[in-house]
Parts: sequence; structure tokens; C-alpha cells
Amino acid sequence: MKLTSLVPAAQARVRGASHIELGKGGLWTRRLRGGPLVLSCTAGAVWVTREGAPDDVVLEAGASYGGEGRGLLVVEALEPAQIAVADGAERTARAALERARAALEKARASWLVLLSLAALYLVWGSTYLAVSVALETLPPFLLAGVRFTTAGALLYGVLRLRGAPRPTLRQWGAAARVGVLLLAAGNGLVVVAQQWVSSGVAAVVVSTMPLWLALFTTVRAARGGALGARGTPEVSRGEWVGLLVGFAGAALLHLGGALHAEHAGALLIVLAPVAWALGSLYSRTTPLPEGPMAVAAEMLAGGAVMLGISAVAGERLAAAPSSRSLLALAYLVVFGSIVGLSAYTYLLRNTRPAIATSYAYVNPIIAIALGVLLGGERASAAIWVAAAVIGAGVLIVSKARH
Repeated sequence: MKLTSLVPAAQARVRGASHIELGKGGLWTRRLRGGPLVLSCTAGAVWVTREGAPDDVVLEAGASYGGEGRGLLVVEALEPAQIAVADGAERTARAALERARAALEKARASWLVLLSLAALYLVWGSTYLAVSVALETLPPFLLAGVRFTTAGALLYGVLRLRGAPRPTLRQWGAAARVGVLLLAAGNGLVVVAQQWVSSGVAAVVVSTMPLWLALFTTVRAARGGALGARGTPEVSRGEWVGLLVGFAGAALLHLGGALHAEHAGALLIVLAPVAWALGSLYSRTTPLPEGPMAVAAEMLAGGAVMLGISAVAGERLAAAPSSRSLLALAYLVVFGSIVGLSAYTYLLRNTRPAIATSYAYVNPIIAIALGVLLGGERASAAIWVAAAVIGAGVLIVSKARH
């Protein structure tokens, strides 16, 4: 192919750095100087010839041509066409940059997961000691009610400012039912019982929640409930082993005397993980608000119920709350409720459920250690063994289900 002239600039209009539009018969040329070059036809059809190459090439839309070496490269449009040209070095650098960005994003996500896990382990593990300190001068249901209504109001306000829609009346009703099970019963009973049991024992008992959840899920599936209708698999042998191991740890805690207290109210804590498991199961099928708004609505509703219980029960402040109790309450609001739940939500969205729920067998160890080091509590060998056995049971169930 012999070149006689180039088309006028109006016939070969450059779009951006590497996209060229050609009218029919329009030409585009480049002198190759040894580096690689990739030419793609994105529309129409073009004729490609390179000085020194034995054969010419016709490219239609979607086809590409790779050339390297030296000589003149000429492209002629057989019809109105568009081509894209990229130097191989540029593409290599761009690919390297994309790989670097992906690596940085992966590293960032890994750090966020690690930070969220650390927050969940330390914060939720420390809330039991914080509750014990707050209970020094605050009655239990008043404490829990103020904690969750305040945290719920703060989270609700932030979400509304960010454009989240208000929950519907139906969603408020669903959030109230879940909030009663999770917070008023699940958390409220823990706070009541911690008037007579140590923070470490409370954390160990609450750590049986995943075992109750696995058991209730299995029973509901066997009866053909909503979860069973979705194809929930039957309980596996590994899950049964985990359940038996976990509940054996709970029995050891009772037989070791950790749940023997002067007041019968201490035994209420046994019902707390049962209520939390039922609330978690129910929340899977009820029409809750989308995203974090569900957490805000549940805290507002559950906190309001606990404030009502406090009023009916006649809870009164014997004196002005101590600064220790108020600081503990503030910690529970900001870290225990908002930070902890935010970290838990992030882990649920970005990791496997087994990782997100791993707090269940880490929190008891944190709670016992903090109670001994900072709260002046004592932890018998039976408590440590029970915590280890329950943790092993939860771990077995998590591995079997995931």
C-alpha cells in the first residue's frame, strides 16, 4: 500500500488521548520506534498496514491489532470508524497501578476487619464490667433504658441527617417486637442478674446464645417453619456435638457454684441468651427497616419498654448517681451500643458469619480478665473451665454450620 497524502485534520478528529475518529477513507499514521502498541477498532472497519510486515490486516468493530518493532504504521478507514490506541508500556503501567490500588484496598479492608474484631472483642467484653460499675448507683432497668434510648436516638438522628428514610408504622412494630426480645429481655435480664453475679459469670452464661440459636433454628426447620421452607439443612452431627459440649459447659458453671447466689434473681440470667436467640431468629423474617436504621429503631423501642418497666417496678434513685456510674453509662452508650453494633454490622457484611459471631467465645475471657484485674472480682477454676468448654462448643457449632 503506497501512501500519497494524509487526510485533513477535520477528517481525523482526536477524542481524548487515545481515541481517534476517522471518516471513510481517512488515514491515521504512527512511526513505531521499537515499543509495543495495541490498536483496537471500536466502531466501523479499518485497514491496517505496517512497514516491513508481510501482510495487511482488516479490523472490524471489537477486533484489535498488536504491533511492535520499527516502521510506519498506517490505518485507513473503510467506512466511518473509531479506533483506540494504547502504548504497551502505558497499558503495563496502568495495569500495575490497578494492581497496586487493589492491593491497597484489600489491605485497607483487612485492617478494617481486624479493627472491627478488636473493637467487638474488647468493647463487648468490657461492657459486663461497665454494667457492674453503673449498677453501683443506678437501678437496672433505668440504666438499660437510658442506655438504649440515648444510643438509639443518636444513631437515628445521624441516619436521618444522612438521608435514611423514616421507618414505617409496620417497621416500628417489628422493631419493637425484636427490641423487646433482644434488649428488654436479652440485655435487661443480664443487667438485673448482675446485681448478684459477677461480670465474668454473666459473660460466660450469655456466650451460650449461639447454641440456643442453633437449637431453635433446627427445631423451627424440623416443624417446617419459615426457615425450614427455605431449605435450611437438618442439624449435622458436628452441630449436635457442639451443642452438647456447650451446654455441658453451662452445666459445669452451675454445678461449680458460680450461679448459686443469695437472691433467686441471679438465675434470671439463664433466660437472657434464650431471649436473645429467639429475637435473633425472629428478626430474620420480620419486616424491619433497612440497614442500620433497624438497629436504631430496635434500641429506641427496646429502651422505651425498659423505661416503662422501670417506672412500673417503682425504681428510684436513692441518691444522685456517682461519677463512676455516669461514666460507665456513657461508655455503654457510645462504645457498647454505637461502636460495638457498628463493628458487628460491618463484620456481618464483609466477613463470614463464623468470624462475625466469634465474639461469643472471646468476650467471656475478656470479661473474666477485666473483672479480676479492674473490678476486684474472683474467678474460680470452674468458671475458667466452663468458659473454655462453652467456647469450644460454640466454635464447633460455627465450624459445622459454615
